[in-house]
Amino acid sequence: MAVIWLPLRDEVAARYNVEKAREFFFAKEGLPYGYHNFLFGWIDTFRDNLPPLMPNELMPIVMAQAEKVLPG
Repeated sequence: MAVIWLPLRDEVAARYNVEKAREFFFAKEGLPYGYHNFLFGWIDTFRDNLPPLMPNELMPIVMAQAEKVLPG
């Protein structure tokens, strides 16, 4: 993993407010992000909402396992 530090363009640097950035950070610090974002980040996509519930390839596997477990 690499971190690259690049300077802002002059017009962007002129608009950047350090105090507002610090206030924003400290307001959000400590909020859950990790797995919460992973679990719910897939809900909204650019073109669709909610991906298909299961891939097409899963149904034959589920049916084959069901035949082994369910009687008759």
